[in-house]
Amino acid sequence: MNIGDATKLIKKDFPSVTISRIRFLEKEGLIKPKRSKGGTRTFSDKDIEKIKKILDLQENQFYSLKAIKNNPKLISATNTNSKITINKYSKHEALKKSGLQDSDYNELLEYNFEKLKEIYSQQDVERFSSLAYLFSLGIGVKNLTIIKSMTDRGVGFLESYFRSLNMDNDDAKVAVEKFSIVIGSYILEDLY
Repeated sequence: MNIGDATKLIKKDFPSVTISRIRFLEKEGLIKPKRSKGGTRTFSDKDIEKIKKILDLQENQFYSLKAIKNNPKLISATNTNSKITINKYSKHEALKKSGLQDSDYNELLEYNFEKLKEIYSQQDVERFSSLAYLFSLGIGVKNLTIIKSMTDRGVGFLESYFRSLNMDNDDAKVAVEKFSIVIGSYILEDLY
């Protein structure tokens, strides 16, 4: 596949990836895609997996590019149990990690889908990542109105129900996660 198709495929897992970034990894000698007679890069499944591993090392395990280049075994290692988790991000870090553009974030603020914060959580980054993916498919901020309406109704229901049970925060978090799974499964069921 060509570099554009490779980027689209990788973007599903790493929304911050760009064609320029893949070219940079090649320039740095970390990947070596084959070239056609015309000079076009051709990426194999193995190349894609290697790029994803490098991005995982950078974005999720916080290795510098220099450390990755100097320790090629990091790329071939299968042990990912030592992932570092960061729970606090600046706005810049959260947007960069998620791949969400500043302009999209500002539009989310304008439509009151997001609130400006000093510190962003991993959950915020995961939501931003999902939004970045949806935006890459052509869904715009204005299209999120129905989702926001559904969420507001669900939150109102769950808040009053949890209050009536004097539920603690950990149980409430699990209940909200289960609620999200149920909603997602109904949507998927209706689509297919």
